Amino acid sequence: MSSSCPKYSRRRHPAPATHTTLSVDAPTITTERLTLRAPTLGDLSAYAAFNDVSETRVGKYRGGKSASEINAVLQGDIDHWQKGFGMWLITLKGDQVIGGAGLVHPDDWPSHELTWWLMPDQRRHGYATEASRAVIEFGYAVLGWPQVETHMRDENLPARQLAQRLGGTIDRRVTFPDGVTRDVFALPRPKPEAAA
Repeated sequence: MSSSCPKYSRRRHPAPATHTTLSVDAPTITTERLTLRAPTLGDLSAYAAFNDVSETRVGKYRGGKSASEINAVLQGDIDHWQKGFGMWLITLKGDQVIGGAGLVHPDDWPSHELTWWLMPDQRRHGYATEASRAVIEFGYAVLGWPQVETHMRDENLPARQLAQRLGGTIDRRVTFPDGVTRDVFALPRPKPEAAA
């Protein structure tokens, strides 16, 4: 990967119709191979496509959701940007959506976290690692957070392996509002040569 850092640009996104604000100022992040952009209502087909192939059986990005549930997930990801951070869609050149990565803080959760999802046919290319590093850097450099973290179910081995590739270490173990006890990984700021 290149030694360049992620590049940030600001783009005004229309706010969801349920809000009274005029727009949401969500940055677009570019890395060596990827563009990370905020989701829009026009991305419903990408969310539905992931739902159709998702092997996850629990949580926000589990497969098997109804059309209204998929729409609610997309709307929630759009609305989350009102907090000043949220999910980006991971796109290849030409705006092909291959997944999502972002910083989220559900209202009932004890803290924020890095989260991601990737289409199965786009795994094992380093995209989740590249996107996650850019998002982590955003948390430190732009948001000024003292720590970026991710919350891990015990059985989520692929996510646990990604957290470890990102240099994450278990900081604590917490029982969340959904009753599940998870490891909380502290994720260090990426080294400049790894940020892109």
